[in-house]
Amino acid sequence: MKSHVKALVVGGGAVGTSIAYHLARGGWDDVVLLERDELTSGSTWHAAGLLPLFNMSFATTHIHQYSVEFYKQLEAETGLNAGFSIVGNLRMAQTKERMDEYMVYATTAETCGVPYEWLSSAQIKERYPLVRSEDLVGAIYHPTDGYINPADVTMAMAKGARQRGVMIERKWQADGYEWTGSEWKVTLTKMVEKGGNLVASDEQIVVHAEHVVTATGNHAQRTAKLLGIKMPAIPVEHQFIVTEPDAALVEWRKTNGEHPVLRDADSKWYVREERGGWILGPYERNAPARFEHGVPDSFRADLFPLDLERIEEEYMSMIHRVPSTESVGLKDDFNGPICYTPDGNPLVGPAPGLRNMWLAEGFSFGITAAGGTGYYLAQMMVEGEAEIDMASLDPKRYGSWMTTEYAARKNEECYEHVYILHHPDEEREACRPLRTAPAYDRQKARGAQFGCVNGFERPNYFGPLDAPDSFDHDARSFRRGGWWQHAVDEARAIREGVGLIDATAFTKHRVKGPGATA
Repeated sequence: MKSHVKALVVGGGAVGTSIAYHLARGGWDDVVLLERDELTSGSTWHAAGLLPLFNMSFATTHIHQYSVEFYKQLEAETGLNAGFSIVGNLRMAQTKERMDEYMVYATTAETCGVPYEWLSSAQIKERYPLVRSEDLVGAIYHPTDGYINPADVTMAMAKGARQRGVMIERKWQADGYEWTGSEWKVTLTKMVEKGGNLVASDEQIVVHAEHVVTATGNHAQRTAKLLGIKMPAIPVEHQFIVTEPDAALVEWRKTNGEHPVLRDADSKWYVREERGGWILGPYERNAPARFEHGVPDSFRADLFPLDLERIEEEYMSMIHRVPSTESVGLKDDFNGPICYTPDGNPLVGPAPGLRNMWLAEGFSFGITAAGGTGYYLAQMMVEGEAEIDMASLDPKRYGSWMTTEYAARKNEECYEHVYILHHPDEEREACRPLRTAPAYDRQKARGAQFGCVNGFERPNYFGPLDAPDSFDHDARSFRRGGWWQHAVDEARAIREGVGLIDATAFTKHRVKGPGATA
């Protein structure tokens, strides 16, 4: 183990391995990647490996795009096959409103250069006769999406990193971080096997690092405590099941190519082929957060017990959508921790208030994001900024008001909302109200309809006090809701007259020191 390094990357999953690779490719020749157990032993090993190209976030879409192109060339560079399959992605819609959502998605795809096409119900059936489509309005199809083997792509990135001079050290745990004013002193403890658990030994060393990156996945809460910061990255249980071979699918594949990844968002699941059978990945209600206060020593590359009752609704809807699965048995099941944040975006960038400390935490789609995260974070570290706007992923978007309980409940809500319709100006209700301004009660009495900004309840608009009981103040759609005219009247009154705006939720900066008042 080196005692002095340019950059120490903590965490040997797909994200951390990619960061180490890209730092070396960016010109840093003194990089060490640290893993407390074995590479991929966190959430990487049990991920489904889907590679959806687009996302409603501009930054995330670019990250996903880079990942896909990067993974394609890894085999040529390293000689390791990452199991990349380009099969396409079919997002089906049961309602007109879901198609409205896909139309919004399409605008992001166009902006980022992601190809897509629209399919009618009849076209879906014509292309994929195993799929029941008569109750579908249509679908959006992405021909360049696919999936990859998570462990294989991580090992390929690790080999590429080693080829570029990165040292990879396993069975070392970061137990302390101290900033000296010019570098980080990181205390590392050797981890050893004991009774099937991974425990700390008495052997410790100190590594001096100019820069540190944490990509600690399920261990993010432990990392936050060591750094003295708050971080809303907490895992949530995610289940998926693998079926036995489906005779109808096996017969279909004799003369046809592989099905695209099938996503029935209104039924809250994805399905893809797997060795003649299917993988079902549901995003069900009531999935619990885990490891709110740290991962126990007894949990390594482990899983939780399957809860079939919790995913019964999604399982039955898969049978409805792909009727041939009704007679197919279950071959395998997985229920593992997947990290989330309250808004579903990872935390990528400088750690709040800590010089040369960088975060890459809270990835719920870590395989898709790993390649691009390594690329753009390395740009931030090596060149001073990324070529795209990364503000939506900035760790500073969560302040000191954020509690562990808040993060856990909001992450559960975020998981449940993966496939729920995402309307413009969407407001979610978990853990609200958390913070209220001095004028909150008066605003509420005057008809304020609140949104949440920076943890504060802030009026979105003032609704009519005499509205009938049937009036839905919180109605959201991709068109104009019943509240539209009231918001228009309010905006016009301020523009043409005078009004007050509550700025409580805005971030405040205190400038102090000599010349602060100049």
